[in-house]
Amino acid sequence: MSKAVKRQDYMDKIEELRTKMIVAARKYGMNHPLVLHYSQELDTAHNQMMMMTKPASPFLRQSVEC
Repeated sequence: MSKAVKRQDYMDKIEELRTKMIVAARKYGMNHPLVLHYSQELDTAHNQMMMMTKPASPFLRQSVEC
């Protein structure tokens, strides 16, 4: 599977979670546990997409020398 397809899959998932979160917030209020759940899932999906599309930081590849 190409990176472009994977990226689009993540973007589709992010948009779906965003919509679910907005609908839940309108129905139950911003502090409802379901809204928090969707928010956390949205954060995770966004972070996964960013890790996939962004090259690793050179600081993460270096070992710490004492």
